[in-house]
Amino acid sequence: MFRPLLIVTMLSACGGASVDSREAELSTVIARADEVLLRSRPSLVAGRYQRMAATPFDFYRGNLAVFRHDWELGRTSRSGFLGSVPPVWGLADPHPENFGVLIASDGTAAIEPNDFDSADRVPYLFDLRRLVAGLVIAMRQANVQFESRPIVVAAVNRYSSVLHARAAGEPGVRVTVNEPKDTIGADLFKRSRRDLSARAELGGLTEVVEGKRRFKRGVIDPDEPTQVLSELPPSLRGELPSVLRRLGDREGALLDAVREFGSGVASWPRVRLLLLLDGPTDAPGDDVILEVKELSESAVAGWYRPSLPSTDTPTRVEGAARRAWARPDADPRFFATNWLGLPVLVRTESEAFKGIRVSRMAGDRGTAAAFTALGELCGGLLARVHSESEPEIVKQIIEQIDRGPEVFADEQAAFADDYAAQVLVDQQRFASALERLGPTLGIQHDVREQAPSVAASLFGVAP
Repeated sequence: MFRPLLIVTMLSACGGASVDSREAELSTVIARADEVLLRSRPSLVAGRYQRMAATPFDFYRGNLAVFRHDWELGRTSRSGFLGSVPPVWGLADPHPENFGVLIASDGTAAIEPNDFDSADRVPYLFDLRRLVAGLVIAMRQANVQFESRPIVVAAVNRYSSVLHARAAGEPGVRVTVNEPKDTIGADLFKRSRRDLSARAELGGLTEVVEGKRRFKRGVIDPDEPTQVLSELPPSLRGELPSVLRRLGDREGALLDAVREFGSGVASWPRVRLLLLLDGPTDAPGDDVILEVKELSESAVAGWYRPSLPSTDTPTRVEGAARRAWARPDADPRFFATNWLGLPVLVRTESEAFKGIRVSRMAGDRGTAAAFTALGELCGGLLARVHSESEPEIVKQIIEQIDRGPEVFADEQAAFADDYAAQVLVDQQRFASALERLGPTLGIQHDVREQAPSVAASLFGVAP
């Protein structure tokens, strides 16, 4: 059994040197959250940790366990506006890169939340603070030198105004191509249209051999050498039709399947498959790619007794998406199920489904106006998600904010600035811990806990 104080002891003993207490705390919290993965697939967890150590925002994407830990200790939860508001149906990890363009069944595009791995019941302020801190970290990483307060205030005020509007009976706004006037949103839609027309995912991930399309293997993009497509064992490929039953006759036959490594941050160690399905015609240009991604228990699980609609992981994740989206078919192929004993998410893999990326926050997408508009966009979408909770809960949130809207906004701005500064230092501490303890934070794999052969072939080993 993993003991939370193990890493603290190892750090203190390593080289006889005194180790920063926060560094030891970070290592302990992260390794404790990843215990099962560290035991069953250590090389994949090592890849995730390497990615987290690379940039402050990648560290933030992977540190939800730390954010929860800090919340429970009062570091991120201290507020004059939390009161006794019951938990909302939230996202739990609404950082800016978890929003992006999705294309519904009628072909219309909209910006929506696009990651529900940890979605669950959470305090409303947990979600809001996770968002605004992420906005400021993104700005800091983009090395943009302007005050963060207006960005956070814009996000918070938009959050409040949308909650008021929804409580008054106004419908939730679907953010379509005609809505965003900001450069980041406009860039998303522009690139989405371009890649939808070109079916860019087919050109990037597949090749046509003797008239039949198949996935490429190996490193696909030299600029992303960690992202690799590998052969799937035949025994596992034979089990894939069962995961597609929910699609019925809507999609064609399975043409090819591969295991994908090196994608995401928090979900890096999880099983990811790409499935190539035959399109509606014999032409190879209309084939469809789906992603099948292993799900895990929510990173905030255990705070509250589960409600009936989310008593298992697939139901929790799919239910969160249907509540969060302006229309339930925002991704018409999206569903969650179980496969080979694993909870999995099935969704469209398309280059037209563009996500917000910190790496593109430069030039006219890295101005104060661009970040402020992004804050308003994400704040409004988060409020729309929270407004799907019980009306009495929404009313209580509004009552808390209305006790002092300006003070509330100032409180969140101060928090976001302070926590962003903390994350920038924490990322360096985490990199130091990896250097000191090794790629799996000093946790050694025990061969007695080796996964069974079927599971081992599914998990794979990082190339």
